[in-house]
Amino acid sequence: MRTLKRTAALLICAMLAAAGFSAAAADSPELMTEPGRSFLTEMISDRETATDEPAAQTDSPAQTEPPEEIFVEEDDPLSVFTVNHGSRNSKKIAITMDDMFDTEWTWKTLDLCKQYGITMTFFPIGRSLKEEERDNWRAVIEAGCEIGSHSSFHAQFKGIGEWIAIGRLGKFQEMLDKTLGFHYEVRWFRPPFGNISDSSGRASPVMVRAIRTYGYEHILRWDVSNTDPNKAFEATRNGSILLYHSRHKDYVCLTELIPRLLEAGFQPVTVSELFGYPPPETSEELYTFDIHDYVGK
Repeated sequence: MRTLKRTAALLICAMLAAAGFSAAAADSPELMTEPGRSFLTEMISDRETATDEPAAQTDSPAQTEPPEEIFVEEDDPLSVFTVNHGSRNSKKIAITMDDMFDTEWTWKTLDLCKQYGITMTFFPIGRSLKEEERDNWRAVIEAGCEIGSHSSFHAQFKGIGEWIAIGRLGKFQEMLDKTLGFHYEVRWFRPPFGNISDSSGRASPVMVRAIRTYGYEHILRWDVSNTDPNKAFEATRNGSILLYHSRHKDYVCLTELIPRLLEAGFQPVTVSELFGYPPPETSEELYTFDIHDYVGK
């Protein structure tokens, strides 16, 4: 029994540390703020359902057609919280790649970028980031490409609390900095499955508040997602955001699609460049997530 209690105490301390709390908070629960208690409760529940197994990914209409709420005026795609394309008046487009469960195809896709002189944006999950691949992730940045957040692990943002959402965003940034060995200020967040809706099917006000509280102005979706290069090419318009995943069939599609897009006059760029932002800033001091930094924002 004593061993079980000690194990439970160590687990709580470890989870508190991951959330940015000190050991003193574990010994004195009354010192914890309400967000801290909420975060810990949700974190325990989160661990029970967490998985890094890639979900079945298809090119069905349900995946490729954004919810009605995110269609916006063509001349101002940043006028709403959820963004699915850039300006329809520019030939610039953004090719993006998610998950990185198998980074073999990530690095091969980076080679395609170098081969054709283009840039794109990669959205890994935090748990796919490995320090032994530091040189590869640094090479992504050195090639002029961009890294966005796909959360700390691949789980829905539906039906979770505000503080656990903030925790997932913060832990991703912490994981990325640790992998790179320097701070890289992530600008764009794409939620797993591209979805933060509530039971009504609309964007959850709780999730919108949590994401904004953490510091993201928008979530990023897409308007093209198809691994048939002919269908993807036909669907691409000025300002399109194309969604792909780090897997073999997506890479094969891109080997054919990229030169066709270039021949048609499209300019593949990073998401930041698509919307007129400079590259993300970097600094030496690594980010460490502390939930108290976001209380009262």
